[in-house]
Amino acid sequence: MAITFKDLSYVYSPDMPYAFKALNHINLDIAMHKMTAIIGQTGSGKSTLVQHLNALLLPSEGELEILDHNIKANEKNKGLKMLRSKVGLVFQFSEYQLFEETILKDVSFGPKNFGQSEEEAISSAKKALKLVGLDETYYERSPLDLSGGQKRRVAIAGILAMDPEVIVLDEPTAGLDPKGSKEMMNLFKSLNKDYDKTIILVTHDNEIVYHDCDNVILMQDGKVAYTGDSKSFFEDEANWDKYDLLLPMDIMFKRELNRVGFDIKADSLNMIVDEVSKVIKHE
Repeated sequence: MAITFKDLSYVYSPDMPYAFKALNHINLDIAMHKMTAIIGQTGSGKSTLVQHLNALLLPSEGELEILDHNIKANEKNKGLKMLRSKVGLVFQFSEYQLFEETILKDVSFGPKNFGQSEEEAISSAKKALKLVGLDETYYERSPLDLSGGQKRRVAIAGILAMDPEVIVLDEPTAGLDPKGSKEMMNLFKSLNKDYDKTIILVTHDNEIVYHDCDNVILMQDGKVAYTGDSKSFFEDEANWDKYDLLLPMDIMFKRELNRVGFDIKADSLNMIVDEVSKVIKHE
């Protein structure tokens, strides 16, 4: 099963002089149970695309099939509340999603809104907070007093508490230090591998795309320019100049070594270093 966009377009401010077509006839499949990255320049349509996944935006043309829902342009689409309980979206500026007086109340709001009892919602919130690394000492703190990374964890916990099948994250590591970024990606990988969650993330960090994601979608000018396996995408030299890619460090290092005369076959940075060391020792 896949998430399928069928000839989908989206226009901001239609029928106005400043109307803007942000998505232009998108045909796309996104695999379930995988980690998929959506990349592209600012204004390429990434955020607009993912906001269709839980019907925050509805198509101007075409349709979207996701889970058991079919969302069509210019039709009265039913069951959107149920869809939003299955597809959780974490915005780039996570502090905009936090509004309750305590963290526990904030994280339990979503489950209660989708039908859980007070007791069930509190239990779901505590489990979700544990998953993101926030223990009981955080329960009664104000979410507005947290650091940026902690706020992001609370926002993610608020989505996890609803136990969605699909988790969509817009720039989840933006502004985090390397340690925080690594911890965040380890959380997403665990949710994917251990809990079978479909993870879709918008990012400008190609290191994350190359090392942590199964698939990649490249957006350009409101269209899909590329979709496929993430490692194959970056390792194909034809794509480097074609898409003006900022290459992951491993590939850049390997490319420069080969350019000056080495014949490096390894892929990971550690393996590349080992291979170079062997060559130097042999010489």
